[in-house]
Amino acid sequence: MKHFLAAALTSGVLFAGVAQITPVARADDAAQAPTDGSGLKVGDTMRDSILTTRDLESVSLKQLAQEKGPLVVTFYRGGWCPFCNKALAGWQSKMEELEAAGGTFVAITPEKPDLMIETAKKNKLNYLVLSDANNEAAKALNVLFTVDEATRKKYEGYGIHLEASNASGEWKLPHPATFIIDKQGVVKYAHVDPDYAKGRAEPGEVIDALKSLK
Repeated sequence: MKHFLAAALTSGVLFAGVAQITPVARADDAAQAPTDGSGLKVGDTMRDSILTTRDLESVSLKQLAQEKGPLVVTFYRGGWCPFCNKALAGWQSKMEELEAAGGTFVAITPEKPDLMIETAKKNKLNYLVLSDANNEAAKALNVLFTVDEATRKKYEGYGIHLEASNASGEWKLPHPATFIIDKQGVVKYAHVDPDYAKGRAEPGEVIDALKSLK
């Protein structure tokens, strides 16, 4: 784990190879986990999820939090979303300040790893970006929703085909959401809003929340 983190959390992480990680055991709480897409609340404990690097290696989000928490976890829909690209670039501009406040930043997407890397290159991101191949993280943090038929047709008219771009092959997306997760997996900050154009956390607010944890 330490070998992975040492390489993964440096500038240019997405373009370096990483070692496989053995995931930590998950709590048997899937049946009790909320599934309405409203997001976990402050004080809730995140159950584990396994994410994928560009090299198709596995990463345990809970183990990452234990090693490098508090984690600032943000979800984005994909490189096809201009609002997501703007938000990702905005986080990049605040990365030095966020890390100085003691946080480790992780961006999570349902996109396939190769598309995830294209997005990272396009936006010149040097923080950790991971593919939520089976929507495990989106489910664990309760931000997953199914795209309705009307929206699906509209997206297809724009040339957006989630069955091709999403690693799961499903028409499912995470709501725009940002969380702070401490080393014990407890949510210390949560911002979830279904408005993909306007409903995103302000980096400055998140950084202030990080400072308050010290």
